[in-house]
Amino acid sequence: MNRLSVVIAMSVLGLSSSALAADEEHGRNRALSNLDSDGDGFINIEEFQQRGAENLSRLDSDDNGFLTLDEFLNAGPRRGPGARNRGDDNADRGQREPSEAQIARMQERRREMTERATARFQEMDTNGDDAVSLTEFQEANFLSLDSDNNGLLSAEELRPKRPERRRPGGERNGKRGGRPRGV
Repeated sequence: MNRLSVVIAMSVLGLSSSALAADEEHGRNRALSNLDSDGDGFINIEEFQQRGAENLSRLDSDDNGFLTLDEFLNAGPRRGPGARNRGDDNADRGQREPSEAQIARMQERRREMTERATARFQEMDTNGDDAVSLTEFQEANFLSLDSDNNGLLSAEELRPKRPERRRPGGERNGKRGGRPRGV
């Protein structure tokens, strides 16, 4: 009887793993199937442009069809379920005020983010008119996704990239201090 329970548990576990893998694969292909109007399994620039206007309008605060550097820099991250309140309510939550060192790190990070965002905006502004049109915006986003530079987006290229996580001790992806383990 005990063996039968183990066999049943293993079968259920195997089926669950298969179902989870299928759901993950379906999620990856959802973006592809939503954009792939000709059904060839890839997305070309024309297919990509057919569906991209809403992304620019989310950032375009004055709704003029162009994105300025100020709009680009002032666009906040998307808020969704589970987003933390970023208000100044440290006292309400029993948290201390940040130290001078923490404030300095936050200011440095903000400066670095502004520099990166400004550089990204300038890359998108291909005609140099200090405004990013819908076409420039879509082309820049398409090119940033097209990692193999073949002019087509695959399901793999559309998969959201997961940020690299630090492990305890400052390690990243099996590396410490930029050198592989054991070296």
